[in-house]
Amino acid sequence: MYSLKNRLTRNLIVNLVIVMTALLVIMYFSMQQLLQGYALTRLQHDAESLISVIERDQDQRWRVDPTRMSTVYDRVKSGHYYQVNFDNQEIRSRSLFDEHFPLPEEAVQEPGHYLTAGPWQQTWLVWRQQITKNDAPIRVWVAEDIGPMGQRLLRYTGYAILLVLAATVLLILLQQRTLRHSFEIFEWLRQNLATIRHHETEKAGVQVPREIMPLVDEIEKLVNQLRNRISRTRHAIGNLAHELKRPLQLLSQQQEQASSEDPVNALAEIRNIVERELRRARISGSQSGSVHFDIADELPFLVDVLARIYPQIEIEIEIENETDLPPSSLDRDDMLELIGNLLDNACKFARRKARFVVRKTERVFEMTIEDDGAGVRPEQMERLQQRGARLDESNRGHGLGLGICAEIVEGYQGSIAFAESAAGGLSVTVRIPINE
Repeated sequence: MYSLKNRLTRNLIVNLVIVMTALLVIMYFSMQQLLQGYALTRLQHDAESLISVIERDQDQRWRVDPTRMSTVYDRVKSGHYYQVNFDNQEIRSRSLFDEHFPLPEEAVQEPGHYLTAGPWQQTWLVWRQQITKNDAPIRVWVAEDIGPMGQRLLRYTGYAILLVLAATVLLILLQQRTLRHSFEIFEWLRQNLATIRHHETEKAGVQVPREIMPLVDEIEKLVNQLRNRISRTRHAIGNLAHELKRPLQLLSQQQEQASSEDPVNALAEIRNIVERELRRARISGSQSGSVHFDIADELPFLVDVLARIYPQIEIEIEIENETDLPPSSLDRDDMLELIGNLLDNACKFARRKARFVVRKTERVFEMTIEDDGAGVRPEQMERLQQRGARLDESNRGHGLGLGICAEIVEGYQGSIAFAESAAGGLSVTVRIPINE
């Protein structure tokens, strides 16, 4: 067993670490590129200023007027340097002292920049450019030490990491609070189920989140299904006890009168009642723990059981658009009991044939069961849904099956209708809405 709350918290921490790390890396390199771009713009401006102050003196030698350049190039190790190369002459800023520019291995004609390790353990961003002035080729290098800039960037990155860590801790605490309030709905569900289990009453509802509404709906369906099953079981036990009461009373009376024939008849009636209930159990099948009903899989088994019980009756099955009948949300045990009772009743009163037709129309599961028996009169149709009603007293049967079927259909908010079949017997049509 694991904790959903701990798993969500662990996943949040992992995701935050990944996202925040990626964010910090992107931010660091973006800021680095931004600062280098700013420094490079400044170097290009200084290079243009340097080119503008290059001139020849009276001796026709090239010179740079230092008064027209920034004084930062006059201080040794100031972090700002330049060097100008001619064919037979070289001019360097005083800030270089005795050092020379670290030139790239390959000469490049196009203007460009590069990073290099300068003297005095400095990191230089260099802008190089080649021009022609007075028909003389001139190569210009301007550099700036960006080491302090990188150190400031690292310091700001450290501050950002601390800020991200604080934000992560805050987000985790806020998520813990959110989860605690969100999981209160599950505690409400637990208490509601406990109330139903102990007191058989429903607790006042609360607003349920949309995400767990399907779960709540399924729990409500399960509770209603179990309630209906318990109700049907109580009725069945009551009916069985009521029907056994009469032959048992008869046995008791005949025992006092010492008669030999009537007790035998009473025992035969008890045996018929027991066999009838066992037959119903075989038709309904074993309990399956609220498994969804798939008529294509379950119907052959049910027809096989009834064929052994009524070998003289032909059972005709018709499924319209079988590919359009996927496993539905209907419960297997309920449907087996419903179809089993209806087919059992049809086979019991049929002469030679019983017919079962199933179809699906617009989210409605529809079944029609017909037989070619004697049928019933119109004024007797309403009696069929009454518990214990029995139209044929000569045929051994309890007449409870149709009442149980009506209870099952009512539990699914469906409808059951009775009519005369084309073969002259009884036609029963059941319509049940499907929520898939």
